[in-house]
Amino acid sequence: MYVNRYLSPLIVYYYSWRMVLFSLFTGSMAIFVYTYMDWKWVAIPWLPVSLIGTATAFFVGFKNNQSYDRSWEARKIWGSITNHSRSFGAALRAFAAEENPDVTDECDEVKVMIHRHIAWLYALKNAMAQRTSWEHKDRASKRQREALHGKQTPCEVEIEKYLADNEYDGLKGKKNLATQILDKQSQHLARMRQSGRVDAYQHVALQSLISSLYDEQGKSERIKNTPFPRQYATTSNLFIFVFMTLLPFGLLPQFVELGERYMMLLIPFNMIVSWVFMFMEYVGDISENPFEGLLNDIPVGTIVRNIEIDLMDMLEDERTPEKLQPYFGALF
Repeated sequence: MYVNRYLSPLIVYYYSWRMVLFSLFTGSMAIFVYTYMDWKWVAIPWLPVSLIGTATAFFVGFKNNQSYDRSWEARKIWGSITNHSRSFGAALRAFAAEENPDVTDECDEVKVMIHRHIAWLYALKNAMAQRTSWEHKDRASKRQREALHGKQTPCEVEIEKYLADNEYDGLKGKKNLATQILDKQSQHLARMRQSGRVDAYQHVALQSLISSLYDEQGKSERIKNTPFPRQYATTSNLFIFVFMTLLPFGLLPQFVELGERYMMLLIPFNMIVSWVFMFMEYVGDISENPFEGLLNDIPVGTIVRNIEIDLMDMLEDERTPEKLQPYFGALF
């Protein structure tokens, strides 16, 4: 998630130079065939081009709204995961606290369950980071990817750190690790109820929080595993391509009326109009999959780290990690 106040001009250039080159080509081609090849018929009336532009603007606007809804829903889901995680840690410590608070045990059940919850967070983060066939390729440069990945500990290492050895060995081969970790939490709660560590009401309250975490995990997986309808993405790109191709030929009559000396102005005006439409399309395109890990996606890694810090502070653990800082103006 980009956190600076404005996008850097370098970022805008990096993502839009291809569309600028395309509009430069179409504008130059329109002038060339009209002036040097004397194909006067290519100067088409502006009305049909404007109608296509209007329809394209409406369609791209609809797509952008739906893409933003997906992105914002994903952020709300991980906001709920943050709230439920804090509630789970606080309730667990309140309900299952040791009778003697001065006694600290490395194998204390509360600590084990909170550590297991952190492992669940990293397991879910890892699941969200897996690439699907419809997602974009990573557009960051190779040097940026290497620098970023060098600053992050792999999820598998974090999961192993927070799970007991016997648990990790039994879970690492599972298809959906996050689901199985929450199941372990439910089984652990059942044993605590049987041993009298928590009463029936407390057991129900804690299990309800686990059920809420299951709900949020399912919502997150739904967005991750359901592509934005491909017909909308394909049609939007097609409309933009048709409009950008016809635009300079529709602008020709306007500049012919101004006189031959002004013909070359068609190129910059064509570039500006084409860039606006293409950048609108680009904004919606990169927002439709909020877990890709691109510049404007949900900062799952930062959210997980913040929850980890909160839970470790509850345990008064000195190994509490530091907050993640923005990298090139973005949180990941």
